[in-house]
Amino acid sequence: MIFDIVMNMNKLITITSKGQTTLPIIMRRKLGIDSAGGVLQINFDERKGELVITKPASITDLSERISSFIKPGTKPVLSVDDYYKTNREMKT
Repeated sequence: MIFDIVMNMNKLITITSKGQTTLPIIMRRKLGIDSAGGVLQINFDERKGELVITKPASITDLSERISSFIKPGTKPVLSVDDYYKTNREMKT
């Protein structure tokens, strides 16, 4: 049996007069952000008054999410222009 341990982290952060802040190192590590920096997605829920900061999904994550909706044997679309040319020719 496998147990996932979920850690809830509550930290206070300071916002400078320029609107900048620093994420604590433990949170950066959990998000996979190295010392060179990274990109995060931020969402504000106005009803709850909450900011939610997440790591954006990678192309690999997105590919895995949608792969179950693609029929086996479907060729990938590598060029949108070529796709439209082919489909327009088939319809005429």
